[in-house]
Amino acid sequence: MLSRNVDLDKFRLRNFIEKLIEIGEMEVHEEPISLAGLSTVIESSPKAKYFKRVGAEQYEMVAAVSGSRKRLAAAFGTDERNVIQEYARRMNDPQPVVEVPSSQAPVHQLVLRGDDIDLTKLPFHLQHELDGAPYISSGIDYTVDPATGRTNVGCRRLMFRDRKTMRANLSQPSDLKKSYIACVERGEKLPASFAIGSHPLDYLAAGLRLPRDEFGLVATLRGEPVPMVRGLTNGVLAPADAEMIIEGYFDELGYREQEGPYGEFYGFYGPVHMDPVFHVTAICMRKDMLHQTVFHSGGHLAWTESGNLGGLNAELQIWKVLRVTGIEPTAVLAVPGSNGRQHVRVALKRGQPGQARYAISALHAIPRVKHVFIVDDDVDVFDDEQMEWAMSTRFRASRDIVIATGYPGFYMDPTVDQDGLTDKAGFDLTAPYGVPDTIETRRPRAPRFNGTKRFDSVRAALASGPMFFSQLMDALGSSDGREIALELHALHEQGVLKRLRDGEWALKDGS
Repeated sequence: MLSRNVDLDKFRLRNFIEKLIEIGEMEVHEEPISLAGLSTVIESSPKAKYFKRVGAEQYEMVAAVSGSRKRLAAAFGTDERNVIQEYARRMNDPQPVVEVPSSQAPVHQLVLRGDDIDLTKLPFHLQHELDGAPYISSGIDYTVDPATGRTNVGCRRLMFRDRKTMRANLSQPSDLKKSYIACVERGEKLPASFAIGSHPLDYLAAGLRLPRDEFGLVATLRGEPVPMVRGLTNGVLAPADAEMIIEGYFDELGYREQEGPYGEFYGFYGPVHMDPVFHVTAICMRKDMLHQTVFHSGGHLAWTESGNLGGLNAELQIWKVLRVTGIEPTAVLAVPGSNGRQHVRVALKRGQPGQARYAISALHAIPRVKHVFIVDDDVDVFDDEQMEWAMSTRFRASRDIVIATGYPGFYMDPTVDQDGLTDKAGFDLTAPYGVPDTIETRRPRAPRFNGTKRFDSVRAALASGPMFFSQLMDALGSSDGREIALELHALHEQGVLKRLRDGEWALKDGS
């Protein structure tokens, strides 16, 4: 679709940063900082970071933009508890790609080609102390399979090699890997463009793997058409509103150079492996370019973008799987501290005995899910304290644990055995069925009085003793024992029952 009226600033990263500052999710660092010092500051607190003066080039750079559920909810324009519902709604409303001419694309305001290309002037930096080289971690790759025409979007780290070349990780199973291997077999290059400086919704789209136009997924997650511009040197479409696009191609020589190690989402280093070389043919950017780095791994996985983005994408899949099995959850959380993929919390309405086990079995079929925690809907899955309460009071190991063995491990899972297999577990933290409803089985709550105020003070209540007894008689005629208990308790606390025993007051009608 050709461009007509499309907003080229609405999903700009710089504008989203202003929003994060407004809601208190962003730390602003005005002082100069070296590239070597970036990662330590990024990991120093759970907030996103905005650096005004980075390195010798004095770049502006943001980090950890997608590192919390609150930030992702802000990207969707909703709150933290409704974000997955909004996500699902948008997925059911596909949006198109709109092609923008180069003259209108903000990301083509500055273009470097030929000898002007110099990757040493970009903010590659060491992100973990044992990384194999400096990296740019924020690349979103856009490719089109030359044989099938299928579009693909993914997230890819970029390892510095020299002024005009980089390495990228194509070692794990992905559509891009399959496309590249086919190109190598045909002796062809694979054109690709990397967007640097993107809205969080674009990263969510890049984390999905669906049999459909993945360029269109970016538009669908945004909830409106996405403006894309054709590459000046490789012809590949990429977002016209990105901060920077690195154009080029993976050469036809295949997997020939070492890439890694690199800090991965499990909280360990990924190994060194062989990968292809990417040749840069153009660097396009906005005049006021805002650089971006992604917080991928470290000592606080719950703060990482990989944990939060991966978790939200996992939740979308979990809702779908449960609904297919006829189970409607009331809340789902893929715990970001487990890299957003391994630990899942699900709240269910009280139903038939055994439904928790059905849910556990269904979710164990998802490759990335390892441990499933099922609670009743009186427990808030977003509240760690309530989850601990459910584990300590409703879980009995001999009765409520489900262990399943022999599952293929998700890639880089450090718990797999020599055959690449791992175990999974489910924890039924729901209240037992068939237990009588007594005061001892109920959760204490603060009292909630919804009626009208009867007295302005205790003194006024005591002065109107007979009225209390009239209300007590009404309560005794009710079938609700809790109402009786509340009335008796109120009378006792205010000394009315003692005065009755002492003969100080008489019941109504002189009885």
